[in-house]
Parts: sequence; C-alpha cells; structure tokens
Amino acid sequence: MRFAVREVVDGFVGEIEDFPFDAIDREVVDQLKAAWFRYPVLRFRNVRIGDREQVAFSRALGPAVFHPRQLQQGKNTEFPEILVISNKKKADGSPAGDLGDGEVRWHTDTWFVERPPSAAILRAIELPGQGGNTYFANMYAAYAGLDARLKEGLDGLRIHHQSVIDGRGEVRLGKKAPLSDDYASWEGVDHPIVRRHAGSGRPCLYLGGDRPHQSIVGVPQPEAAALLAELWAAATDARHVWAQQWRPGDMLMWDNRCLLHRRDAFDPDSIRLMHRTTVEGERPLAAELAHA
Repeated sequence: MRFAVREVVDGFVGEIEDFPFDAIDREVVDQLKAAWFRYPVLRFRNVRIGDREQVAFSRALGPAVFHPRQLQQGKNTEFPEILVISNKKKADGSPAGDLGDGEVRWHTDTWFVERPPSAAILRAIELPGQGGNTYFANMYAAYAGLDARLKEGLDGLRIHHQSVIDGRGEVRLGKKAPLSDDYASWEGVDHPIVRRHAGSGRPCLYLGGDRPHQSIVGVPQPEAAALLAELWAAATDARHVWAQQWRPGDMLMWDNRCLLHRRDAFDPDSIRLMHRTTVEGERPLAAELAHA
C-alpha cells in the first residue's frame, strides 16, 4: 500500500494521514477506491493542499459534477469544479458561498437527477469555534437492520424525487412553482428505494432528500408517507450515525450512493469556509437489476 488507512468505525469510517497527493497514479487510485468501498467515509488528516491539488484529486476519481449553485453564490472563478460552501459575505452583502450558517437536513447530494454523484470531497479552510459538524448515516447498515417483512415489501418500489422544490423549500433555479399538491405529478426522476452499489455490489437504502415532497410510484400518498416515515426513522437511527467534528487540515471524501449526511448550524458571527468538489456517478439500479 502507498498509504495507510486506520479504521475509525468498522465498515463505515476510515482515516488517512499520509495520502500521496503529489504522486497520484493508477495504483494509488485503485488502492483508494478499494479503501473507499470498505469505508464509505474517508477522512484525510493534516491535509496541506490547495484548490489545484483538490481538483486534481477529484479528477483522478472521475469527471466533475457541477451543481447549478456552483455558478451562483458558490462560484469559484479560478477553479469552476469547486463549490464554495461558506457563510462569508461579499463587500456588497451578497453571499460569498453556499448554504450559509443554518442547519442542513439529512439528504444525499443531487438525488433528483438521473445520474446522482458518486463522491463528494470537502476540505476545511476556515472553521467556527464550535458547531458546523457534519453527520453521516450508513445506508448499508440501515438496510441490513430492516426486518425481513419490510425488506420484502420494498422489492421493486421506487421513490419519485421531484426536482422543482429544493431541500430548503425554495423553487430550484430555472423551475416554476408547482400548481398542484400532487407530488407524484411534479417534474422529477424515479429511483429505487433499495439500490445495489455499483462499486461494492452491496444493497443499501437510497432515500435522497426533501422528505416533505416525496412520493412512491404507484402507491397512494397516505400509505407512501407512512412507509417513508418508517424508512427515514430507520435510516437516521443513532446506531447508524457518525459525526465529523472538524479540525484544521481535515478533508472528507464520502460515498453519496450509500450515505445520508447533514450539518449542524453554527454561530453566524463566526466563519465556516469549505471547498467542495463532486464526482460523477451512475444511474441507481435496483438491487435485483444491478447485474442484469
């Protein structure tokens, strides 16, 4: 191995202190992906790289994903692959980054598109004295913990992920406010509730985000809402959750396909500045169809 991985949580979180950012080749990438499929959250400690090196690291894993807000309040003029996540303000008072200082609820990233991202890489640049922690929920463990009756009932079910209203309750860029409360009729995509991970081959829950506006294809809304409430409770059970308390020099790489994540709020008078890159993924396939 060209670097060492220390286990933090079995089958969930690993830590790397000596990653060779200046010597990334195919061997290093293969070893990194093998570690990542074992630990869907990888924490890099004592990282001393800049934007250029972070972009190169992300490119080694695959093509970049550009979120619409990356061209707005999260814009990075030198490296467009970077999404600036910060509560800083520009001289005119407008946001210098995305997401502000409030709580960010449980979600996977960009769950409402045909090919959601595979990897997210988040590097700490400036941190508040407290708060702003990031929490991850393991969807492999959440699925494994469901009883057999519920697992059987999920076979073939798909969530309709509407793409009109975002997780903050705002109309997405380029969209129009819906005229109906029938979420199933809103523009969006359908993804399996249980997907088989393209890298590990293991089944996991895939719930996306924006719970208030979710529906299940072919299931009446009251029944769908009850089932989704049960699944979200199982997915975010404390037994499946790990918290990242950020330190200077930390960088996280997480697997967007088999995790949920959220963020604490923090003092608006402090500054939290993070740079994020995102890697392209594949269309989620239902567990029983993944190898067809």
